[in-house]
Amino acid sequence: MRTLIPNLRRPALSLAAAGAAGLIAVFSLGQPAAAIDIQVVPITDEVDAWLVEDHTNPLITLKFGFEGGSRWDEPGKEGTTSLAFGSLNEGAGEMNAETFLGLLQDEAVSMAGSAGFKWSTVSFQTPTASIDFAFEQLETMLTDPAFDPEGVERMRRDALAGAAQRARAPGAQLGEAFFDALWGEDDPRNRKFSGDLETIPAITQADLFAVKDRIIGRNNVIIAAVGDITPDELRRRVAPILARLPEVTPPDDLAPPVFARFEGPVAIDFDQTQTIVYAVAPAFPRTDPDNYAARVVSHILGAGGLSSRLSERVRNQLGLVYGINSSYSGRADYGSVSFNFATANEAADDALDATLEVWRDFAENGPTAEEVEEAIAYLTGSYANYFLNSNDVVDYVLSIQIQDLPPDFPEFRNDLFRAVTLENAQRTAQRLYSEELRYGLVGRPTAFSPDE
Repeated sequence: MRTLIPNLRRPALSLAAAGAAGLIAVFSLGQPAAAIDIQVVPITDEVDAWLVEDHTNPLITLKFGFEGGSRWDEPGKEGTTSLAFGSLNEGAGEMNAETFLGLLQDEAVSMAGSAGFKWSTVSFQTPTASIDFAFEQLETMLTDPAFDPEGVERMRRDALAGAAQRARAPGAQLGEAFFDALWGEDDPRNRKFSGDLETIPAITQADLFAVKDRIIGRNNVIIAAVGDITPDELRRRVAPILARLPEVTPPDDLAPPVFARFEGPVAIDFDQTQTIVYAVAPAFPRTDPDNYAARVVSHILGAGGLSSRLSERVRNQLGLVYGINSSYSGRADYGSVSFNFATANEAADDALDATLEVWRDFAENGPTAEEVEEAIAYLTGSYANYFLNSNDVVDYVLSIQIQDLPPDFPEFRNDLFRAVTLENAQRTAQRLYSEELRYGLVGRPTAFSPDE
């Protein structure tokens, strides 16, 4: 049976806010961003597709999300899911990679896979004139991918080049050591999802087929569609494809990570003239009632670019860093706040002191009324940037499904930000920024002594 997603409660609108809601910019599909009409189209008894129907342009864009991803990679073969989905269009049926990709190109059709940690996706786009051909090839690719050895080796070389670059990058070295210390080396979140120089060569063609059989199923899929297609046509095209897919076993839920306390900073010695500093603390998940207030105060403190408090003080006024930002990340079952900056080795300690001074003051006193008003105006006014083209829209529609948000969420998303009050923002700032920070750094600072 289909699982119904409960509606979020809409905040009450003032007349002024209701009037402002009509001033949203128009996006390229020809609809106001606040008026995106997501139709829930039953495809099978278990699966719906969320459709933004628009016949302005003769183009159809779909994105399939399959629950399952790199967290399933076997130890010693990290990067398998990434390589499998990256190679999904490297041949299909009896066609090798060159033939299959050439046929798609001739018809201006594109389809490709991408792996994530919890979800893996398949993107699809076709001109309306090529709809018969395109959906036939999509069905072949999803049900009978070839994983043509020549094409897979090309993708493997690209993966190895990326792995070599990451191995040399100081930031990547810090990230690996930091999160191993924070969550433990055995936490699935700490696997090298794209693989490394040892694991990528060990991946076989049989491993790629095993990923396809384990993840691409008819019972663990969500679908977003945008463009020149009706609900009936979408159902008629997609239902036969799902019917040919197997039933699979979705992955078990992971327990939220436990944030370990550090006795001292995680330090990576790296011979360079600058030091990169990273700090993180636990926070609440995106399901918390203060989620939207958290995004407002995060924008004010350090996520809002050069006008943020951290950037204004530490970079613009004191000139201690090349760049600095902070963020709030709200996941389904846990969250975190963090900051990072890059500075000259000899300025690392002073930059840290200045950053912590701003951080602690914000935790104690929170933002001003003017800052809250400006942040809400930016976060609501920039919402139209999610809808600049059909690829943006289909990505967004899929993402709100993954987050268990209702299909009418775009209609009231901005109202959730406008409902944030000064009192709410100040209380949320105290909640977010009073937790103990864990520090990491890479470089050769002359001094670094967090005082906590």
